[in-house]
Amino acid sequence: MVNMVAAINRDNFNRRQVVTCWSCHHGRDRPSTSPSLENVYGPASQEMDDVLAQMPGQLPADEIIDKYIQALGGAEPLARVKSYVAKGTSIGFGGFGGGAQVHIFAKFPDKHTTLIEFQAATGRGESIRSYNGKTGWIKTPLAVLGEYELTGTELDGYRLDAQLSFPGQIKQTLTNLRVSLPTTISDLPAPSSQASAEANKGIGQDRLVNVVQGTGPRGTLATLYFDKESGLLLRMVRYGRTPIGRVPTQIDFADYRDVGGVKFPFRLIFAWLDGRDAIQLTDIQTNVAIDDARFGTPAAVKGQ
Repeated sequence: MVNMVAAINRDNFNRRQVVTCWSCHHGRDRPSTSPSLENVYGPASQEMDDVLAQMPGQLPADEIIDKYIQALGGAEPLARVKSYVAKGTSIGFGGFGGGAQVHIFAKFPDKHTTLIEFQAATGRGESIRSYNGKTGWIKTPLAVLGEYELTGTELDGYRLDAQLSFPGQIKQTLTNLRVSLPTTISDLPAPSSQASAEANKGIGQDRLVNVVQGTGPRGTLATLYFDKESGLLLRMVRYGRTPIGRVPTQIDFADYRDVGGVKFPFRLIFAWLDGRDAIQLTDIQTNVAIDDARFGTPAAVKGQ
């Protein structure tokens, strides 16, 4: 399959990744050979392309990003945040493992760890995603390969996440910024019943967004969706390049709250092809001392 897709792109598209496994399979074991007429004559797919071009008549990318920085509290307050620790709970896809305890550690400019500790009754242990500025690791419960060191585009993606967790350096992290046409995206689903009324405010609505795409570490594509009204970042989709096509990771943000003069999203959804974590934060503390072991191997992260 990989060789066939590579050959099609080589022979017809000058080696550009135009055709992937998804082009024909669409989640099926075997590609459908006969089209459904309701799809043929139905509305066209609204999915955006992976690679976006600069569209005429749009706001400059710098203006959109500057509005985002201002909405968070301004460049100077953001620059004063050199670390933060967040706590909350997580619900896995389909509600599996609900009530897991979440700890997020971040240190400027590019160290970041998410530790999710599941309840003992689930038998899942913990989920860990860590990056120390050079090396990253992942530990995933109930997986064939439960723990491994990150390499290639997966490592590049975690580096991008770590860098953009401090938004003041967004223009240094992403290059070749371009603005596509505005679009509408659905906001995050409502949090659990334990969430506050304030957390539920404005959630579940459709949002008109400005779409900015840039290039991150080693050519990683990142598409950012900014609320046209508030300027806040609602979604980031980053793409890791593989032989069978680009692999997306999507992070959604909502429930922004003020923490010492800077706004942080307290509602996060981290989704990738092998899972989905819905996180509701309850507390964030900034400029606290964090042991560098928190960004190391899963054993070191858990041992702190």
